[in-house]
Amino acid sequence: MLDLIVLPRQRQFGRDKRDTLTRYCRDCDVRFACNGGCPKDRFATTPDGEPGLHYLCPGYKDFFHHVAGPVEAMSALLRANRAPAELMAAYAAQDARRGRNDPCTCGSGRKWKRCHGTPATATAV
Repeated sequence: MLDLIVLPRQRQFGRDKRDTLTRYCRDCDVRFACNGGCPKDRFATTPDGEPGLHYLCPGYKDFFHHVAGPVEAMSALLRANRAPAELMAAYAAQDARRGRNDPCTCGSGRKWKRCHGTPATATAV
């Protein structure tokens, strides 16, 4: 596998992938996570009208912005030699203080109890 990644053809593919990014992509704050996606899927147009944007870009941006806070918190826990799973206790404590009829924190407009506050359904034995 290591021999494959140093082949001239593979290295050229990586350079081509990098060099064909749109300006919108090069300036993106979540590019570190997607790197523009696969070139074969870059057939959308940027908000500025430049062709070559990955067609899933809006979804990637929404997802990576959504998970940024928890990922940063887990990173901080790891740097402190603590288990990232400790984050689950913090979320559970926040959820316990939230009222069932409060709006869901995801922004869906639904009540907490009808959205992310729905407990997992137990299967009957």
